[in-house]
Amino acid sequence: MSCRVRVVPEQPTELDDVKVVVNFLFYTDPPYVVDFGAVRRNGNVFSVDVIVWVPAKERVRPSIHNDSFTYNLGRLEAGEYTFRVYVQAVHGSNDYWLVYEEPFTVSASPTLDAAPELPNFSYVLVLLSLVSAMIVLLKVSKRKK
Repeated sequence: MSCRVRVVPEQPTELDDVKVVVNFLFYTDPPYVVDFGAVRRNGNVFSVDVIVWVPAKERVRPSIHNDSFTYNLGRLEAGEYTFRVYVQAVHGSNDYWLVYEEPFTVSASPTLDAAPELPNFSYVLVLLSLVSAMIVLLKVSKRKK
């Protein structure tokens, strides 16, 4: 059995929804994952407990297959994180043991430049005032005639 953990996207930023794909590759049949447990978070460490059913040795036949599950961690703050996979075998101990640990980094989102300054419209207001004054003066001068 081998376990692979892949962070998607590979180089996440604070703007990304981070997902982690956990994949088990089995070299015999029929071991399979009974339960991909819920993800737990403790600070910057995420962990899951996975239960794998392992058959008695006489029932094993050569074959290759995999079981996988995708965990959605959502948006994370910039920083260093670790994703840990613990496994318990149904026909083994009742304890979970660490099978895989994947460190990953979430980068700060690119800073947006300051919003561009809005143009100063005071010259437009002055121009509108002058035009309005001219119109009023023209109307007044026409009435006097």
